[in-house]
Amino acid sequence: MTLPQRTVTLAIAISMLLTTGLAVAWGQEAEPQPPAAAKVAFVDILTISSEYQALQEKGAELEAWLAGKGDYLQALQEFIFLAENNFNEALEIVNMTKPIPDEKVQRLEELAALSLQKEQRFRDLESKSPRTTEEADQFSTMREGLSARQQQLAQLEAAINQQYQERITTAREQLMGNVEKTIAEYAQENGYEMVLDQAFVLYGGEDITRAIIDRLNPPVEPAPEEEAPPPAAEETRPAPETEQPPEEGE
Repeated sequence: MTLPQRTVTLAIAISMLLTTGLAVAWGQEAEPQPPAAAKVAFVDILTISSEYQALQEKGAELEAWLAGKGDYLQALQEFIFLAENNFNEALEIVNMTKPIPDEKVQRLEELAALSLQKEQRFRDLESKSPRTTEEADQFSTMREGLSARQQQLAQLEAAINQQYQERITTAREQLMGNVEKTIAEYAQENGYEMVLDQAFVLYGGEDITRAIIDRLNPPVEPAPEEEAPPPAAEETRPAPETEQPPEEGE
């Protein structure tokens, strides 16, 4: 091989080597890098629900409301033997805004006494056997009236329970919506890409339950310290009189 041919061959070899090296280097630079791991957190929704003060306070408020309605239904039992018009009159008075006027209170007492009187008559007829035709008719009428009042009370109780469930659902949706908003804000501020419920987490993630509860509940302000009363002023007593020595010549 002549010198010019060897020079050309060497140039081609160097060119191929450089091309291959650049291709390898380019391939290394273009190789995709694995994505960074997502920052994930989780919360214990059950713990949040049990420690969220606003939710607990609303639940206690609704429980007290339901207990008051239970007392209301119990009070209506006193009038269950009344005829429909008298029972509705008693119902209207019981539903009045407190305090109830004195004349209405007196009328309510009269209706309660009338219901008690009718109940005693009903019990007497119930235990009597045989009954006369007139007594049998009277007992049948009273029993039908009692059944109607019991059904009326059952309808009132069902309406109260439905209202209670609606109030519970509305309050929970509103307050848990606030929980979700607080979680979203905390996640954005701290760079979390995902927040899961602890019930669905098997491994990994950071527990931010306590941080969310602390945000939901207002800080408890320490009670102001009572100022100590000023010390009592010491009683000033006059100095005891000292006996003067007798003057000379006395």
